[in-house]
Amino acid sequence: MVTIERGEWQHAPKPLHTDHLICAIGDVHGRADLLDPLLAALADDARVPGVAHATCIFLGDLIDRGEQSFQTLGLAAGGLAAYLGDRMPVEDVLLLGNHDAWLKAAFEDRLTAELAELWAANGGQRTWRSLKVPPLTPLQGLGPALRAGVPQFVQDAIRGMRPSRRIGDYLFVHAGVDPRRPLDDQPEEVVTWIRDPFLHPEDHHWPFEVFVIHGHTPEEPFERPTVEKHRINLDTAAVFTGVLTAIEMRNDRYRFVQAKG
Repeated sequence: MVTIERGEWQHAPKPLHTDHLICAIGDVHGRADLLDPLLAALADDARVPGVAHATCIFLGDLIDRGEQSFQTLGLAAGGLAAYLGDRMPVEDVLLLGNHDAWLKAAFEDRLTAELAELWAANGGQRTWRSLKVPPLTPLQGLGPALRAGVPQFVQDAIRGMRPSRRIGDYLFVHAGVDPRRPLDDQPEEVVTWIRDPFLHPEDHHWPFEVFVIHGHTPEEPFERPTVEKHRINLDTAAVFTGVLTAIEMRNDRYRFVQAKG
């Protein structure tokens, strides 16, 4: 059984100057059983007076490790809009995670044997099973097999995954950004893979005006999101802890919403 827990509203580190609801969802890793009720809860929270528009940002790593990558991809491709219908305009944004990048490469016929081996070593085989790749498929046939097993609208959504999304003074990204590089010079490998020096900048110096909402690196205590002066980490290791975390933001407030099961 999955339960939904909503935290208390807190003062945001930076104001948003907008009353529309902004949501971001941490690493899902194939836990569709958590994502479905979480999206339903976010949709319920959008149906309140004063909210006329919603943005829902998936922070990446939709797939791998869990058993329900196929269902997760369908839910993410449909987004929050599928739960709100015509109730209000919804912008769904899918950000690229390091795990999603392997699937995107397969859809774009760029998956090399080396990438496929790395993917397999990081939970990819469960995704391949979920996406109905036939057993004993050779690596050179993995891309066509994945394309054959995934609906076109899902493939289009994965191909359209973005490296980041900025809203006001908030930057949403999968892994983080490198404080040693200009903000407009953050390659895909950085924003999908970085840990330090983003997580713990040297001398605690953060050079950017943006506050970062990210995932990628679960931090103790794993069931709770991490809040630092320059970032909030929503990766609560859903596949291991059974806790999938989202953030809701309106004007100068934010709160966490978690699906637990």
